[in-house]
Amino acid sequence: MQRLFPILLLLPLLAACTSVPSSGATSPVIFRLGSTSVTLADFEQRLRDDVGAGVADLLAQGQTREQIEQLAIDANVRGTIFDRMVQDALLLDYARRNGIGVDPARVDAAVFAQAPRVDPGAPVAPGAAPTPTHADLRAQAARQQLVFEVIARNTRTAMVRARHILVADQATAEQILAELQAGADFATLARERSTDAGSAEQGGDLGWTPRGDYVAEFEEVAFSAPLNTPTTVQSQFGWHVLEVLDRADDRPFDSFERLSQSSNAQSFYEQSFVPWYEELRRQAEASGELAIAAGFDPNSVPLPFPADAP
Repeated sequence: MQRLFPILLLLPLLAACTSVPSSGATSPVIFRLGSTSVTLADFEQRLRDDVGAGVADLLAQGQTREQIEQLAIDANVRGTIFDRMVQDALLLDYARRNGIGVDPARVDAAVFAQAPRVDPGAPVAPGAAPTPTHADLRAQAARQQLVFEVIARNTRTAMVRARHILVADQATAEQILAELQAGADFATLARERSTDAGSAEQGGDLGWTPRGDYVAEFEEVAFSAPLNTPTTVQSQFGWHVLEVLDRADDRPFDSFERLSQSSNAQSFYEQSFVPWYEELRRQAEASGELAIAAGFDPNSVPLPFPADAP
């Protein structure tokens, strides 16, 4: 099962891919969002993209069609993929309506990372999907970036913005604290004397960090100390001269990357984004903006077995 259903085993907010509706006029429409129609052909393509390779792997391992089909039913694979397609459509529409754009440099980096390392002149095996073009990869990367940006903007939790100077011992920490109290510049001292190379380059700034991502000793002070008042705290990493710059009880993440790096990303996603998204979908359906085809059952769509499968 581990290779068949990758999108179910990843963190749900790490969406597999964001497909674009096809122009297949002869394929039945399975849902509409505004003037955009998503067809049965789109869903079949998404199935091939998301689980096609896994189906082939399980067949190669000796699983039968019946066994693979039962796995898909037990894990609600097709229902999950359908719901993810609806979610992608709603989030892309939300991005458009709220003026959320893409970062071309990040799109370029994503395309470079995904670009297939194959001979463009090599023949395509019968039944295999053609190698995506550069334009295909750019469009997919842009859509994924927009979806992730909307997720980040609507996933919220308690956060603190702090900066620190990490040193080896208490005496050094107390000396730096005295220098700060005498008027020394925090950022300058961080660059010169902090052993935390990553934050030192930023003048000690740790950025906005959600509750639960710091070690306990550091976090207790970060979420309780007076603002703009440097203090010292010891942790397993050494001694910190810590200054809390700001705190917020309910703040969105600055980026999807920052969200995905959090140790509690799953919890934040479920507690804040999921209710927000469910309300977004409820309103879209209630207004008629989103319409699911009556009687459409994702489980009625065949799994993407290879043409030569037994």
